[in-house]
Amino acid sequence: MSLSRRLLRVAAPLALIAISTSGAAWSPRLDLALTTGAWSAPGGVSAGLLLWYDTAETGTMSLAPRLRYWFDKSGQAQHAQVSSGQFQPYPTLASGVAGLQFSGAAVQLPTSIPLEPMTVMLVFRQSNESLSHPLMGSRTRFSGITMEMGRLRMYSNGQSVGASTARTTTGLTITTVRTAVGSTDGVQYNGGPEMPFSITTTESMNWIGGMFVAGTAKYFVGTIMEVVIWGRSLSVSELQAAHRALGAKWGISVP
Repeated sequence: MSLSRRLLRVAAPLALIAISTSGAAWSPRLDLALTTGAWSAPGGVSAGLLLWYDTAETGTMSLAPRLRYWFDKSGQAQHAQVSSGQFQPYPTLASGVAGLQFSGAAVQLPTSIPLEPMTVMLVFRQSNESLSHPLMGSRTRFSGITMEMGRLRMYSNGQSVGASTARTTTGLTITTVRTAVGSTDGVQYNGGPEMPFSITTTESMNWIGGMFVAGTAKYFVGTIMEVVIWGRSLSVSELQAAHRALGAKWGISVP
């Protein structure tokens, strides 16, 4: 084979890699691992997994030095990004574990997540239990999930549609919100008893750590470690398996 042909065979795949990754800003090796499902879902609950962001896997965060991209571990290629600015989340330690500190910016999701049906598990720590913190929400509408004075509240286009009792735990917490079409919805803290509520909505979320509230963007203040979202209502056994996996991973006591 001639030298020119050998060079062409090498250059062609390299050019393809450059074209497919230059705009996304992640390496071909990392993207391959993510899209092929290199990680097992929490508790092995993979059916309906929509997206999965995790600070324990430092290779899934593009930091310069603040967060620019957060790569999806679900295998669905739902990689998220943050606009460049002084309030970008940055890596920190909270309760002795690695996380992302949020203080004035949200992570924009590449897709909208319906508020119903879904199951979302967030591992986080608030900076102050007495404040209002949007955990996830819409960047254009008053819809999503917030922590208000230690209680979880859900909003659908400005209407409060569900609230939990006050949390019995402080510090690093697994907060779970589960919604089902035509059935009871629920909230759990650290895999404890589910507190029921009811929501019927067609609203969706596309921000982590932010929500558009009464015409103004509001942001979460605290540290987020992990976000896992399924596009369905998990069963009791699936919730238990996922909670136990996350609890063991982050050193959180769960039943």
